[in-house]
Amino acid sequence: MKNKGNATVWFAAGFIVIATVVVIIAAVVSSGSLNNNPDGTAPAPAIAADDWVRGSRDAKVTLIEYGDYQCPACATYEGLLSDVLPNYEGEVLFVFRNFPLYTIHPNAGISAQAAEAAGLQGKFWEMHDMLYEKQQEWSLTPTNRVVADNFDSYARILGLDLDKFHEDMNSDQVLRKIKGEVDGANAIGVGRTPTFYVNLQQIQNPANAAEFKAILDNALEPA
Repeated sequence: MKNKGNATVWFAAGFIVIATVVVIIAAVVSSGSLNNNPDGTAPAPAIAADDWVRGSRDAKVTLIEYGDYQCPACATYEGLLSDVLPNYEGEVLFVFRNFPLYTIHPNAGISAQAAEAAGLQGKFWEMHDMLYEKQQEWSLTPTNRVVADNFDSYARILGLDLDKFHEDMNSDQVLRKIKGEVDGANAIGVGRTPTFYVNLQQIQNPANAAEFKAILDNALEPA
């Protein structure tokens, strides 16, 4: 009887350990914090005329991010980029491309549409920054309410024409652009967000600002 009790205790403890490991792995995967193997992906597509960019298109170094506005790891890296990129004015071109993880982030698609729609009124980066800044505010809003409850107020703050904003969010132009970026990411093997490319080659996600600076400094060194 005692052995049976001990077995039950050990079984329960083992189940708890396994369940905990599963939860941890699931949390890491859903946050996008695992990196792809840089050797396992093809180069990123060249910078296109319709890419949203910060910096000079003549810059020596290009930094591309495939991101998801509802991804917590992307929001963390947004802060990191805000610290790093101002040090490379004129030297690094930053490019943001949409890679919404539809299956795990229910508001990823509509938030990408909101940013692209704002871009058609000249306010892409303003909406991009606001979506990351206020991520915790809108992430848990039901998808059928997130525009009215959250995004409309952001659009008003940015001075957007609200009717045009609504129309553009669901326009063929916006939906085609997002689909094109997702298809392009899938074609080169992007699997998680954020995923970064320097001069079209994938890098391991830096752990901190110093690592990010080291990567960019290395890319800027004469060949």
